[in-house]
Parts: sequence; structure tokens; C-alpha cells
Amino acid sequence: MSVLLGCHSPVHSIVVAVAWVKLYHRLPRFWELICIFIHDWGHWNTQYLDDYEAKRSHWILGARIGLKLFGQKGYDMIAGHCAYNGQARSALYEPDKYSWLIAPSWWMWTNTIFEPKLIRPSKTRMQSVRDFKKAMHENWDNGLAKQGHDIYLEQWIGKE
Repeated sequence: MSVLLGCHSPVHSIVVAVAWVKLYHRLPRFWELICIFIHDWGHWNTQYLDDYEAKRSHWILGARIGLKLFGQKGYDMIAGHCAYNGQARSALYEPDKYSWLIAPSWWMWTNTIFEPKLIRPSKTRMQSVRDFKKAMHENWDNGLAKQGHDIYLEQWIGKE
């Protein structure tokens, strides 16, 4: 559900593209834009919120597609959007993280409908959104010390 209507839907990709422009002051090239749109396809049909290994390996599908479409640069762009795999961070890394700072709260609220596990215990949908955005702002200000999923695990279900 996440890839179609939730956190990793095409709306997320659009927000990542906007974040790209805000951070790099230029539009993504065609191949970069395609990588932006496929970077989270590995979330398809997974329980990434509960299955940490599914989250850690979600980059593989998109990176393989990126490799087929654009060669090594496509693979590296997508593989480097997350820190779980030991790859060097790519140009997609920061826009992907920054997207959560600029994502519309109303859209993030809709994510809690399609992915109810995003609702923080004893909080409303909107308070859960505000808490996550606040945590992501703090993380950005701290140099992206944590992954967004790790913040979810810490703050929403008490795991690290």
C-alpha cells in the first residue's frame, strides 16, 4: 500500500523532486527524475514498518532497475539514497530526507489512513504527523544522524 497510496507513493516522489530543486537549485535531469520516481519501489508488498530487513533492503529493486535503464550511475543514485547498505551517499540522499520536512501535512495525514501503523500510540493522526515532522526537522538540523525509519522505531514503538 505504501508505494501506491502511502509514504512511498508518487506523491513522495514529487515532493522529493521539489526538495531536489530547493537543495540543488536546478531541475533533476531526465535520468535523475526517473531514479527519483523508482527509488522506493522496493517497498512494494512488504511490511517495512514491522520488518526491519525489508526496510534495509528496499533500495535493491529500484537500484537494479536503475542499472538496467541508466547503467552504473542509475544504480549508484538509487543505492545511495539510504544509509542501510554501506553505499556512498548519492545526490538523492538529501532530497529524499528533506522531502519529509517540506511534505504537506495533509498528505502525510492521508498516509496514516493507508498505513495506520504510522499513528503514534495515544496520538491523533495529525499529532503523529506533527511529531514526525518535528523529529525529522531535528534530525536534519543534527546532520541526518538517523534514518527516518529509525526515528519511527524509536518514537512510535519504542525500539532502536
